[in-house]
Amino acid sequence: MKKILFLGIILLFASCKPENNTVAITDGLLIENITIITPDSQGIINSSVGNVILDGAVIVAVADSTTLIEGKFRRIDGTGKYLIPGLIDSHVHLNNIAGLNYQLRQTHPLLVEEYFERLPKNFLYYGYTTLIDVDNYAPQTIDNLQNVPIGPQIYTCGRKIQVMDDFEMIMNELPSSEKMKLPFLHDKYNERISYPDTLNLDQHSPEVLVKRISSQGNICVKTLYEDTSSGLPMVWELPSKEITKELVQAAHEEGLCVVMHAPSYEGQRFAMENGVDIIAHAMWNWTSDPEKFLDTNIPSTHKALVMEIAERGIGYQPTFRTILGELDILEDKLIENPELSMLYSEAFIDFLKSEDAQWGKQMILNRPKFLAKVNPSFFHPIRNTVETDEQLFDVLYDSYKMKIETMVRLLSENDGNLLFGTDNGAMNMKTHVPGLNGYLEMNHWVDAGVPLEHVFKAATYNNAKSFDLLDSLGSIEVGKKANLLVLDSSPLESINAYNEILTVIVKGMAISRNELGVKK
Repeated sequence: MKKILFLGIILLFASCKPENNTVAITDGLLIENITIITPDSQGIINSSVGNVILDGAVIVAVADSTTLIEGKFRRIDGTGKYLIPGLIDSHVHLNNIAGLNYQLRQTHPLLVEEYFERLPKNFLYYGYTTLIDVDNYAPQTIDNLQNVPIGPQIYTCGRKIQVMDDFEMIMNELPSSEKMKLPFLHDKYNERISYPDTLNLDQHSPEVLVKRISSQGNICVKTLYEDTSSGLPMVWELPSKEITKELVQAAHEEGLCVVMHAPSYEGQRFAMENGVDIIAHAMWNWTSDPEKFLDTNIPSTHKALVMEIAERGIGYQPTFRTILGELDILEDKLIENPELSMLYSEAFIDFLKSEDAQWGKQMILNRPKFLAKVNPSFFHPIRNTVETDEQLFDVLYDSYKMKIETMVRLLSENDGNLLFGTDNGAMNMKTHVPGLNGYLEMNHWVDAGVPLEHVFKAATYNNAKSFDLLDSLGSIEVGKKANLLVLDSSPLESINAYNEILTVIVKGMAISRNELGVKK
């Protein structure tokens, strides 16, 4: 074979001969003379001009001096460009549809078909080459998405583990017959819960549930803790600390990390004290005291907790978009974003502007009335601070936003283990546009004062390490998966770089960003 000489130090596979400085490849890609920005094995970000060689879906060399290639390969001239690891969104809900609830999915099958056809490409359009679905309740959807020719790599937590009569079961008003069919966690330490005598509770132990999740190929366990700081009266059950510790132990024995939904002070302290690995959502609920609900001056107790979370290295997914996606629905601005034309057809955009698509807005507008009805003593002091419903939502969302920003800044300033996730698909919000939602989330982080270096690490190295994927993802190193982005500018200089992608490389396939959009 013809030997081609190029600049670069080579890190070789064992099968290559070091004395010849030769890499043998069969289906390769050479990205040359490009600025490589990557965390190293310790998570320290390095930047240098060099070359990267791929063979199929694997990185086989990172080079900065003379080496030889044997085999067939293509070239990308990276002069003046930047190469980074593909981005990881570690908190998505892929079976949910942004803009279509269950009823609309039944009446608009063509829109459903388009959404799932566009979903993989839309995530790739914004550089998300890896997704982690934290509640795999519809495995057939995940299987279909994993089998598309061009799409992100998908990992999953198993179907979420919840104790009987928890927050979601009660709020969804599930009948008893349906609840008993769920893979619920039997909390043997809670004597308030009763079960039919015919039910085999041994099948609902932490060990059995976790082994089932592990056998299905999932990489994590998701559970939840939701208390009264949401403004609702406590009419549901919380997991006991004893059963939570047993769940965490069972998960760790199977090599799975544990993610806990916990957006309150009590929930995050509970998660930390019982060994949870990753906290889902920032602490936007600080207190169940209605007189202090809008207070955004962080109490010393809350600050101390955040500092301890940072010190212990517990993963923390702020998910600004969970809250601010709702605000976007109320303000109805995102629908005019010109970027949508690269992600959806005109028909889909027209639907999002239609009256049928306003169900989400009505749901949010009705929430204060619902809270006032079920818990008037909680909501009355908040109502007294405003004159109109519009002002009510302004103060509520300003409060939530400031609290999230406070949490994220504290963690960033104290080297906390921030993990990038969007909660994409939560509540089927139409403002959770796949891919674009991630770019908006990144901008929220920067607006909160998080340095660009921390955003970069959170979406690459930190996510890979916390979900035990660092052997294959999170940095540009030999032997790792060839999920990479070629950018026109540096993400360490401007957040806009994440919207200036030239080429997406996923599973070794190099795709021009323009080819991923609706308008090519």
